Amino acid sequence: MVFDSLSGKLRDGIKKLLNSTGNEKIDEVISEIKQSLLEGDVDKQIVDKLIQKIYDDIKSKKGKGFVSRERVIDVIYENLVELLGTGENKIEINTVPFKILLVGLFGSGKTTTAGKLANYYKKRGYRVLLLPLDTFRPAAYDQLLQLSKQINVKIASQGKDPIQIINANSKSFTGYDVIIADSAGRDALDDALVKEIRNINTALKPNNVTLVIPADLGQNAAMQVKAFHDILGINSIILTKTDGTANGGGALTAAYISGAKVAFIGTGEKLNEIEEFDPKQFVSKLLGLEGLESLLKKAEEENIKINEESVKNVIKGEFSLMDVYDQYSNTKKLGPLDKIAGMIPGLSSSGKTKELVERQGENLGKFVNIMDSMTKEELEDPKTIDASRVSRIAKGSGQSEELVRELLEQYKKMKTLMKMSNNRQVQNMMKRFGIKL
Repeated sequence: MVFDSLSGKLRDGIKKLLNSTGNEKIDEVISEIKQSLLEGDVDKQIVDKLIQKIYDDIKSKKGKGFVSRERVIDVIYENLVELLGTGENKIEINTVPFKILLVGLFGSGKTTTAGKLANYYKKRGYRVLLLPLDTFRPAAYDQLLQLSKQINVKIASQGKDPIQIINANSKSFTGYDVIIADSAGRDALDDALVKEIRNINTALKPNNVTLVIPADLGQNAAMQVKAFHDILGINSIILTKTDGTANGGGALTAAYISGAKVAFIGTGEKLNEIEEFDPKQFVSKLLGLEGLESLLKKAEEENIKINEESVKNVIKGEFSLMDVYDQYSNTKKLGPLDKIAGMIPGLSSSGKTKELVERQGENLGKFVNIMDSMTKEELEDPKTIDASRVSRIAKGSGQSEELVRELLEQYKKMKTLMKMSNNRQVQNMMKRFGIKL
């Protein structure tokens, strides 16, 4: 997980809030979140504005009554997403050849990032060419050459200086969809580097200029982003060295200040360890709320069509066995029930709920068989199931009468628990993922 330290502190605050009763923990948790962001090197002025907005939003939702813990979490989530940017972050390949120029200082990880990007676009069907424009660092070409061999991507011929390399290879650009140029760095953005990258920019005419910066720069990232942006007009940012860093908030908010979008995050050293930056998904991970999104993505991969009416009924505690049958049938495709429950914030933390879910998980397949032997009337209104019907259902499903009665009892308990929990957070997150409740 990227930004482990920051994420751990934020998740602790969310857990504390979920396990509290009433409103007494809200101020304490928001104060802890503020401290976590400051320790994560997020700019103080931005943090102050963010926290004030969180309080204002909570106040507006509260009105004269009680504001739920889940609604507080939802407000925190929404404001953190807004901080990191809600617009389009992707580098869209909208012309061919599409030229990406990578810039940055020494130690930022440009060359490795060039290899990662080449691998990323190749896997998506693009013809990729690596352009080695770093003639300042002696080993730069050899490093890029080795990376190109690992991912089986073409690399352009080398030369004495960047402009010569561009001119010598420009005629071959039309044979590729994506050109990824790895430029030189320096210890600082000095006059020599400024002159070189300006000349490269003029000769290459890139469609996208991407700044590569390490996440551990902290608040110094803001100055670097601004300096490169003033010289070239940065289109995108790629964050490297994000695994385990404690002060990555500075690099993230540097992008916010500059207006440039973080397009990718490097999550490790391997060539496949790069991912598109999605503010919603990223904040969900930071807060430990990524479970529902993962479930919905897996449901899409398994071609599971979500019955929205059934989901609404279950969340409200107003469901029939027909709704249970619909959910159980899909659940079998998604994996163990206790694992799925653990992905829903707050649900698995309840002792009674956990025990009930574990018991249901053990008998999930049998329960589906039992419901297969029920009539539509029985599924829609379980109250109609008397002793004679229990006997018939048991024989038809090949299960014991005791297990049929257990299913009915578990159904009653789960219905009561869902009504009592009134999990507003689940409702709000479902809305974010397109299910209107």
